[in-house]
Amino acid sequence: MPVTIEDIAARLGISIATVSKALNDYPDVSPKTRKLVQETALRMGYQPSASARNLRRGRTEKIGLLINHSLTYISEYLSEIMSGIALTAEQNGKNIILYTETVKQPDGLIKICRSGEIDGALLLWANPTTSMLALMTYEKLPYVVLGRRVEYEQASYVAPDNVTGAYQLTCHLIERGHRRIGFMTRQLHGPTNIDRFTGYERAHQDAGIPIDPELIVNTEIEPNSGYNALLQLLDLPRPPSAVFTFHDLMAVDALRAASDRHLSVPEDIALVGFDGLRSSEITNPRLTTVKQPLAAMGQRAVEILLTQIKNPDMPPQQPVFPVELMIRESS
Repeated sequence: MPVTIEDIAARLGISIATVSKALNDYPDVSPKTRKLVQETALRMGYQPSASARNLRRGRTEKIGLLINHSLTYISEYLSEIMSGIALTAEQNGKNIILYTETVKQPDGLIKICRSGEIDGALLLWANPTTSMLALMTYEKLPYVVLGRRVEYEQASYVAPDNVTGAYQLTCHLIERGHRRIGFMTRQLHGPTNIDRFTGYERAHQDAGIPIDPELIVNTEIEPNSGYNALLQLLDLPRPPSAVFTFHDLMAVDALRAASDRHLSVPEDIALVGFDGLRSSEITNPRLTTVKQPLAAMGQRAVEILLTQIKNPDMPPQQPVFPVELMIRESS
Protein backbone atom coordinates (compact mmCIF):
# COMPACT_ATOMS: atom_id res chain seq x y z
CA MET A 1 0.00 0.00 0.00
CA PRO A 2 1.29 3.50 -0.79
CA VAL A 3 2.29 5.67 2.15
CA THR A 4 -0.20 8.46 2.92
CA ILE A 5 0.03 11.68 4.89
CA GLU A 6 -2.14 9.95 7.50
CA ASP A 7 0.64 7.34 7.95
CA ILE A 8 3.25 10.06 8.41
CA ALA A 9 1.04 11.89 10.90
CA ALA A 10 0.53 8.68 12.90
CA ARG A 11 4.28 7.93 12.91
CA LEU A 12 5.14 11.40 14.23
CA GLY A 13 2.11 11.89 16.48
CA ILE A 14 1.08 15.17 14.87
CA SER A 15 -1.98 16.31 12.95
CA ILE A 16 -2.64 15.46 9.32
CA ALA A 17 -3.02 19.19 8.60
CA THR A 18 0.46 19.88 9.96
CA VAL A 19 1.96 17.14 7.80
CA SER A 20 0.20 18.52 4.70
CA LYS A 21 1.38 22.06 5.40
CA ALA A 22 4.96 20.91 6.02
CA LEU A 23 5.08 18.94 2.77
CA ASN A 24 3.73 21.94 0.84
CA ASP A 25 6.07 24.50 2.49
CA TYR A 26 3.39 26.54 4.24
CA PRO A 27 4.97 29.42 6.21
CA ASP A 28 3.01 28.73 9.44
CA VAL A 29 4.98 25.51 10.10
CA SER A 30 8.26 25.84 11.98
CA PRO A 31 11.46 25.00 10.11
CA LYS A 32 12.18 22.22 12.64
CA THR A 33 8.78 20.55 12.09
CA ARG A 34 8.99 20.99 8.33
CA LYS A 35 12.39 19.29 8.23
CA LEU A 36 11.20 16.44 10.48
CA VAL A 37 8.11 15.78 8.35
CA GLN A 38 9.99 15.90 5.06
CA GLU A 39 12.76 13.58 6.29
CA THR A 40 10.20 11.12 7.68
CA ALA A 41 8.23 11.18 4.42
CA LEU A 42 11.43 10.43 2.51
CA ARG A 43 12.35 7.49 4.77
CA MET A 44 8.84 6.06 4.54
CA GLY A 45 8.82 6.28 0.73
CA TYR A 46 5.98 8.78 0.51
CA GLN A 47 5.08 9.86 -3.05
CA PRO A 48 2.84 12.94 -3.33
CA SER A 49 -0.20 12.71 -5.61
CA ALA A 50 0.38 14.90 -8.64
CA SER A 51 -3.34 15.06 -9.41
CA ALA A 52 -4.23 16.12 -5.86
CA ARG A 53 -1.47 18.71 -5.83
CA ASN A 54 -2.56 20.12 -9.16
CA LEU A 55 -6.18 20.24 -8.00
CA ARG A 56 -5.17 22.33 -4.99
CA ARG A 57 -3.21 24.67 -7.23
CA GLY A 58 -6.00 24.94 -9.79
CA ARG A 59 -3.69 23.62 -12.55
CA THR A 60 -3.52 20.46 -14.63
CA GLU A 61 0.11 20.99 -15.75
CA LYS A 62 -1.10 20.03 -19.24
CA ILE A 63 -1.00 22.04 -22.47
CA GLY A 64 -3.29 21.30 -25.39
CA LEU A 65 -1.94 21.21 -28.95
CA LEU A 66 -5.00 21.88 -31.12
CA ILE A 67 -4.61 20.98 -34.80
CA ASN A 68 -7.26 21.44 -37.50
CA HIS A 69 -5.04 20.31 -40.40
CA SER A 70 -4.88 16.82 -41.81
CA LEU A 71 -1.83 15.34 -40.10
CA THR A 72 -0.85 13.77 -43.43
CA TYR A 73 -0.14 17.19 -44.93
CA ILE A 74 1.72 18.73 -41.99
CA SER A 75 3.60 15.75 -40.54
CA GLU A 76 7.03 17.09 -41.45
CA TYR A 77 6.23 20.67 -40.38
CA LEU A 78 4.73 19.33 -37.15
CA SER A 79 7.73 17.14 -36.32
CA GLU A 80 10.09 20.12 -36.57
CA ILE A 81 8.02 22.60 -34.60
CA MET A 82 7.22 19.90 -32.01
CA SER A 83 10.90 19.55 -31.16
CA GLY A 84 10.80 23.04 -29.66
CA ILE A 85 7.37 22.57 -28.08
CA ALA A 86 8.13 19.24 -26.41
CA LEU A 87 11.54 20.28 -25.06
CA THR A 88 10.28 23.51 -23.51
CA ALA A 89 7.16 21.85 -22.09
CA GLU A 90 9.26 19.08 -20.52
CA GLN A 91 11.71 21.58 -19.03
CA ASN A 92 8.78 23.29 -17.33
CA GLY A 93 7.12 20.10 -16.07
CA LYS A 94 4.22 20.23 -18.54
CA ASN A 95 2.61 17.47 -20.59
CA ILE A 96 1.16 17.88 -24.09
CA ILE A 97 -2.33 16.65 -25.08
CA LEU A 98 -3.09 16.46 -28.80
CA TYR A 99 -6.54 17.42 -30.11
CA THR A 100 -7.48 17.10 -33.79
CA GLU A 101 -11.05 16.48 -34.94
CA THR A 102 -12.69 18.07 -31.89
CA VAL A 103 -11.30 21.52 -32.69
CA LYS A 104 -12.90 21.81 -36.13
CA GLN A 105 -16.34 22.87 -34.83
CA PRO A 106 -17.28 25.53 -32.26
CA ASP A 107 -19.03 22.99 -30.03
CA GLY A 108 -15.90 20.87 -29.83
CA LEU A 109 -13.78 23.91 -29.06
CA ILE A 110 -16.15 25.01 -26.29
CA LYS A 111 -16.00 21.52 -24.81
CA ILE A 112 -12.20 21.69 -24.65
CA CYS A 113 -12.27 25.17 -23.09
CA ARG A 114 -14.72 24.10 -20.38
CA SER A 115 -13.41 20.58 -19.69
CA GLY A 116 -10.65 21.66 -17.33
CA GLU A 117 -8.32 19.15 -19.00
CA ILE A 118 -5.68 21.71 -19.96
CA ASP A 119 -4.28 24.98 -18.59
CA GLY A 120 -3.77 26.54 -22.04
CA ALA A 121 -3.60 25.79 -25.74
CA LEU A 122 -1.27 26.03 -28.71
CA LEU A 123 -3.25 26.47 -31.93
CA LEU A 124 -1.78 24.96 -35.08
CA TRP A 125 -4.60 25.99 -37.41
CA ALA A 126 -4.64 26.67 -41.14
CA ASN A 127 -6.43 30.00 -40.69
CA PRO A 128 -7.76 30.76 -37.21
CA THR A 129 -10.89 32.85 -37.70
CA THR A 130 -11.60 35.90 -35.57
CA SER A 131 -14.81 34.27 -34.32
CA MET A 132 -13.00 31.14 -33.10
CA LEU A 133 -10.27 33.17 -31.39
CA ALA A 134 -12.86 35.48 -29.81
CA LEU A 135 -14.64 32.39 -28.51
CA MET A 136 -11.48 31.17 -26.78
CA THR A 137 -10.87 34.64 -25.34
CA TYR A 138 -14.44 34.70 -24.00
CA GLU A 139 -13.94 31.26 -22.44
CA LYS A 140 -10.74 32.56 -20.76
CA LEU A 141 -8.53 29.70 -21.92
CA PRO A 142 -5.01 31.06 -22.54
CA TYR A 143 -3.78 30.32 -26.06
CA VAL A 144 -1.04 31.09 -28.56
CA VAL A 145 -1.40 30.72 -32.34
CA LEU A 146 1.50 28.75 -33.78
CA GLY A 147 3.34 29.60 -36.99
CA ARG A 148 1.17 32.36 -38.41
CA ARG A 149 0.04 35.93 -38.00
CA VAL A 150 -3.64 36.49 -37.21
CA GLU A 151 -5.71 39.64 -37.53
CA TYR A 152 -7.44 39.32 -34.14
CA GLU A 153 -5.67 41.94 -32.04
CA GLN A 154 -6.24 40.19 -28.70
CA ALA A 155 -4.49 36.99 -29.83
CA SER A 156 -0.92 36.05 -29.04
CA TYR A 157 0.91 34.41 -31.93
CA VAL A 158 4.36 33.31 -33.07
CA ALA A 159 5.00 33.78 -36.79
CA PRO A 160 7.78 33.80 -39.39
CA ASP A 161 8.50 36.95 -41.39
CA ASN A 162 6.55 35.81 -44.44
CA VAL A 163 6.68 39.18 -46.21
CA THR A 164 10.47 39.46 -46.08
CA GLY A 165 10.98 35.80 -46.95
CA ALA A 166 8.73 36.02 -50.01
CA TYR A 167 10.35 39.29 -51.05
CA GLN A 168 13.87 37.81 -50.87
CA LEU A 169 12.80 34.67 -52.73
CA THR A 170 11.18 36.65 -55.55
CA CYS A 171 14.14 39.07 -55.77
CA HIS A 172 16.42 36.07 -56.15
CA LEU A 173 14.40 34.86 -59.14
CA ILE A 174 14.37 38.33 -60.68
CA GLU A 175 18.14 38.59 -60.22
CA ARG A 176 18.45 35.30 -62.12
CA GLY A 177 16.77 36.99 -65.08
CA HIS A 178 13.17 35.79 -64.65
CA ARG A 179 10.41 38.20 -65.64
CA ARG A 180 7.39 35.88 -65.72
CA ILE A 181 7.21 34.32 -62.27
CA GLY A 182 4.21 32.19 -61.41
CA PHE A 183 2.78 32.21 -57.89
CA MET A 184 0.82 29.35 -56.29
CA THR A 185 -1.41 30.88 -53.64
CA ARG A 186 -3.26 29.14 -50.78
CA GLN A 187 -6.18 31.42 -49.94
CA LEU A 188 -7.30 29.08 -47.17
CA HIS A 189 -4.27 30.24 -45.16
CA GLY A 190 -5.54 33.80 -44.90
CA PRO A 191 -2.92 36.25 -43.52
CA THR A 192 -0.04 33.89 -44.35
CA ASN A 193 -1.15 33.84 -47.98
CA ILE A 194 -1.58 37.63 -47.95
CA ASP A 195 1.89 38.18 -46.50
CA ARG A 196 3.67 35.89 -48.96
CA PHE A 197 1.86 37.42 -51.90
CA THR A 198 2.72 40.89 -50.56
CA GLY A 199 6.43 40.02 -50.63
CA TYR A 200 6.10 38.60 -54.16
CA GLU A 201 4.21 41.71 -55.32
CA ARG A 202 6.61 44.16 -53.64
CA ALA A 203 9.64 42.56 -55.31
CA HIS A 204 7.99 43.00 -58.71
CA GLN A 205 7.11 46.62 -57.96
CA ASP A 206 10.64 47.42 -56.84
CA ALA A 207 12.01 45.88 -60.04
CA GLY A 208 9.46 47.68 -62.23
CA ILE A 209 8.01 44.38 -63.52
CA PRO A 210 4.22 44.14 -64.01
CA ILE A 211 2.50 40.99 -62.73
CA ASP A 212 0.40 39.04 -65.20
CA PRO A 213 -2.76 37.90 -63.30
CA GLU A 214 -2.73 34.66 -65.31
CA LEU A 215 0.43 33.68 -63.42
CA ILE A 216 -1.43 33.60 -60.08
CA VAL A 217 -2.96 30.17 -59.41
CA ASN A 218 -4.88 29.24 -56.26
CA THR A 219 -4.42 25.80 -54.69
CA GLU A 220 -6.39 23.78 -52.16
CA ILE A 221 -5.32 21.32 -49.47
CA GLU A 222 -5.60 18.18 -51.56
CA PRO A 223 -3.32 15.57 -53.14
CA ASN A 224 -1.31 16.80 -56.16
CA SER A 225 -2.19 20.45 -55.57
CA GLY A 226 1.26 21.61 -56.67
CA TYR A 227 1.34 19.13 -59.54
CA ASN A 228 -1.96 20.32 -61.03
CA ALA A 229 -1.15 24.00 -60.45
CA LEU A 230 2.12 23.73 -62.34
CA LEU A 231 0.43 21.99 -65.29
CA GLN A 232 -2.10 24.83 -65.36
CA LEU A 233 0.73 27.37 -65.53
CA LEU A 234 2.65 25.41 -68.15
CA ASP A 235 -0.44 25.27 -70.37
CA LEU A 236 -0.68 29.06 -70.58
CA PRO A 237 0.03 30.64 -74.01
CA ARG A 238 2.98 32.35 -72.29
CA PRO A 239 4.04 30.07 -69.44
CA PRO A 240 6.27 31.32 -66.63
CA SER A 241 10.01 30.71 -66.57
CA ALA A 242 9.96 30.37 -62.76
CA VAL A 243 7.33 29.49 -60.15
CA PHE A 244 7.04 30.44 -56.48
CA THR A 245 5.14 27.62 -54.76
CA PHE A 246 3.35 28.32 -51.48
CA HIS A 247 5.34 25.74 -49.50
CA ASP A 248 7.99 23.07 -49.93
CA LEU A 249 5.68 20.07 -50.30
CA MET A 250 3.83 21.88 -53.08
CA ALA A 251 7.20 22.44 -54.76
CA VAL A 252 7.89 18.69 -54.51
CA ASP A 253 4.63 18.11 -56.39
CA ALA A 254 5.66 20.69 -58.98
CA LEU A 255 9.03 19.00 -59.52
CA ARG A 256 7.18 15.81 -60.40
CA ALA A 257 4.94 17.67 -62.86
CA ALA A 258 7.96 19.25 -64.54
CA SER A 259 9.56 15.84 -64.89
CA ASP A 260 6.39 14.39 -66.41
CA ARG A 261 6.45 17.22 -68.98
CA HIS A 262 10.11 16.36 -69.71
CA LEU A 263 11.27 19.76 -68.45
CA SER A 264 14.62 20.25 -66.78
CA VAL A 265 14.77 22.21 -63.51
CA PRO A 266 16.09 24.91 -63.42
CA GLU A 267 17.13 25.07 -67.10
CA ASP A 268 13.58 24.97 -68.50
CA ILE A 269 11.75 26.23 -65.43
CA ALA A 270 12.94 27.31 -61.97
CA LEU A 271 10.97 26.19 -58.90
CA VAL A 272 11.18 27.50 -55.34
CA GLY A 273 9.40 26.60 -52.11
CA PHE A 274 8.87 28.04 -48.64
CA ASP A 275 9.32 26.71 -45.06
CA GLY A 276 12.74 25.02 -45.29
CA LEU A 277 11.53 21.51 -44.45
CA ARG A 278 13.98 18.58 -44.50
CA SER A 279 12.40 17.27 -47.70
CA SER A 280 13.63 20.37 -49.54
CA GLU A 281 17.21 19.13 -49.07
CA ILE A 282 16.69 15.68 -50.59
CA THR A 283 14.81 16.45 -53.80
CA ASN A 284 16.54 16.26 -57.17
CA PRO A 285 17.43 19.02 -57.70
CA ARG A 286 17.49 20.35 -54.14
CA LEU A 287 14.93 23.10 -53.55
CA THR A 288 15.62 26.76 -53.13
CA THR A 289 13.42 27.78 -50.20
CA VAL A 290 12.96 30.09 -47.22
CA LYS A 291 13.77 28.42 -43.94
CA GLN A 292 11.64 29.10 -40.88
CA PRO A 293 13.19 28.58 -37.40
CA LEU A 294 10.44 26.11 -36.51
CA ALA A 295 11.97 24.67 -33.33
CA ALA A 296 12.67 28.16 -31.95
CA MET A 297 9.12 29.24 -32.80
CA GLY A 298 7.68 26.23 -30.97
CA GLN A 299 9.85 27.00 -27.94
CA ARG A 300 8.79 30.65 -27.85
CA ALA A 301 5.11 29.76 -28.20
CA VAL A 302 5.27 27.55 -25.10
CA GLU A 303 7.12 30.25 -23.15
CA ILE A 304 4.46 32.83 -24.01
CA LEU A 305 1.66 30.43 -23.12
CA LEU A 306 3.16 29.58 -19.72
CA THR A 307 3.51 33.28 -18.95
CA GLN A 308 -0.12 33.84 -19.94
CA ILE A 309 -1.25 31.01 -17.66
CA LYS A 310 0.51 32.66 -14.73
CA ASN A 311 -0.53 36.19 -15.72
CA PRO A 312 -3.93 36.07 -17.49
CA ASP A 313 -4.08 39.86 -17.83
CA MET A 314 -0.81 40.27 -19.71
CA PRO A 315 -1.13 41.95 -23.14
CA PRO A 316 -0.89 39.82 -26.31
CA GLN A 317 2.61 38.81 -27.43
CA GLN A 318 3.20 38.69 -31.20
CA PRO A 319 6.86 37.97 -32.03
CA VAL A 320 7.81 37.65 -35.71
CA PHE A 321 10.87 35.50 -36.37
CA PRO A 322 13.44 36.25 -39.09
CA VAL A 323 13.74 33.71 -41.90
CA GLU A 324 16.66 32.61 -44.08
CA LEU A 325 16.83 32.36 -47.87
CA MET A 326 18.36 29.00 -48.85
CA ILE A 327 19.56 29.14 -52.48
CA ARG A 328 19.94 25.70 -54.02
CA GLU A 329 19.97 23.99 -57.42
CA SER A 330 16.24 24.28 -58.29
CA SER A 331 16.63 27.97 -59.14
